[in-house]
This record gives sequence, structure tokens and C-alpha cells, in this order.
Amino acid sequence: MQVQVVEDAEGTWLRVRGPVDYAEAQALVKAGRVLLQNGLSGPLRLDLAGVSFMDSSALGALLQLREQAESLGRVLELHNPSAPVLKILRVTNLDRVFSLHTAPDA
Repeated sequence: MQVQVVEDAEGTWLRVRGPVDYAEAQALVKAGRVLLQNGLSGPLRLDLAGVSFMDSSALGALLQLREQAESLGRVLELHNPSAPVLKILRVTNLDRVFSLHTAPDA
């Protein structure tokens, strides 16, 4: 997994690429917490377009980040989830929990 901090006109993003499994989940949480604790204002945005695989521990990491963001009065937004990510979110009904932002053709 690769996690990259990206800043653009819309704000600060975490761009996540590759598989996110048990071994990678805590690295994702750590990267998100660093942004939240270092004065990030507005939502914590995760670009998940490049995620090739996500397991239950990765879902747990997303839930941890969501909770952390909410405790700071912020929102966790999941942008452009890849097909594997969208599938696991839908199967677990977590697509109803997270703020999802998908491309029009998704």
C-alpha cells in the first residue's frame, strides 16, 4: 500500500494505492490521524481509486478514522472508491455509514 498526502484547490487528501489488508490498516490509520492532529481543517478526504483490495481490517481502519474525525468535529469522506472497495462497502452496508463521493459512471 502507498499513502500519499496531496494538496489541491479542494484541500488536503490522502491518496491510497494498492492492497489494504491487516498489515497495512494501521499505517492508514496513522497517516489519517497525523493529518487530523496537525490542524487539518474541513473533511479528511481519502482518494480510494487506486485501492486494489480491502479486507475487514481495512474497514476497521476506516471506521477508526471516521470516529477520530467526528471526535474533532470533522467528517471522513471516501472519494472514488475502486470497484473492490465499493463492493465490500456495499456488502457490509458501510456504504450507508460513510460519506461516499463517486464518479458519475460508478
